[in-house]
Amino acid sequence: MPIDALTFFSAMKKAMDIQAEEVWDMVEYSRSDGYRLRLGEVTLTELNFFRLRDYWTKGVYIRTNEPHEPTTGADWEWVIGHGHQWIQIRVQAKIIDRAGSFSQLGHGPSGARGQQMDRLIDPPPADVACRWVPLYVFYTATPPAKLQGTQARQTGCSAHLARTVRDNYGPHNGRARLSAAVHLPGSIRWSSIFDGLTNRLSAGESLAKIIGTLADQALPRTVSSIGDFWDPAETARTCHGGLPPYIRAIVEDRDDDFDDARLATLEVEVPGAQGDIPTVKILTETGILPRVYREPRRGDDDAFAPLASRRLVLDSPRGEGAPLPNFVAVIDIDKLPEISR
Repeated sequence: MPIDALTFFSAMKKAMDIQAEEVWDMVEYSRSDGYRLRLGEVTLTELNFFRLRDYWTKGVYIRTNEPHEPTTGADWEWVIGHGHQWIQIRVQAKIIDRAGSFSQLGHGPSGARGQQMDRLIDPPPADVACRWVPLYVFYTATPPAKLQGTQARQTGCSAHLARTVRDNYGPHNGRARLSAAVHLPGSIRWSSIFDGLTNRLSAGESLAKIIGTLADQALPRTVSSIGDFWDPAETARTCHGGLPPYIRAIVEDRDDDFDDARLATLEVEVPGAQGDIPTVKILTETGILPRVYREPRRGDDDAFAPLASRRLVLDSPRGEGAPLPNFVAVIDIDKLPEISR
């Protein structure tokens, strides 16, 4: 019997809270207790999605032939919906340093022009879904965040509207602001990203109806809270275009191995880009969400298996800063998985 949507998303939020507490402990231990743990954003993001592996219907790595990838400024995104109706939550993660700052905020990958947050917040409209929102998730603990009062450990993963973060970042008086004391106030537990959804489900609306009321309504740039994402009254315009090519390539049914794969890759070929699309292989014996390997080491071939993949050839070169995330967590509302634990 298919799981009901409220049970599914309530369980996902609980799992997110539990994981946020673990992130808090690791950040506090590595930043404040003197242990020389080389803990970074990539490690925590991979661990987060290992813990949440029961709460997507498909996870997709995106690889391109561009020499500097990704250019989106995003670590991952949730894409939620069915058929031709999908909404999109795009996330960039930042971890606090020992000084109580997000020292990498605004930085971009080597070789890319423009600040990372600008690419996250201002993609070309045709390259995102109609209903989408850019967020930051901060990996933190106090100490070292140096905030007043007692903070809940569930705020180890704290979410904030990316446009608010950029406003706070500045520059102000010629200087960018990186302190956690500037960026954490007003943030919410990352599980609360989905509070507006579970509130509507609790009120008796179906998940299909909720997605239907949102998918063709663009979110205003002026919204003041993450919860506004789930409010259909918050709309800037009605969209009439289709999905971005990379999302369409991920979600459409083609009766191939990609359709049924829980983990897969989308290989994006960009005209004029110099380079080969890296081979993505994973360890299969552990059953966990792995690191991405460009090539297995000699003698280890038996431990690796290629992921199901699709190839997307773009019609024209992407503009500087055009968006492709590292990882897409797809939640197809017609295929919600049973929760194993």
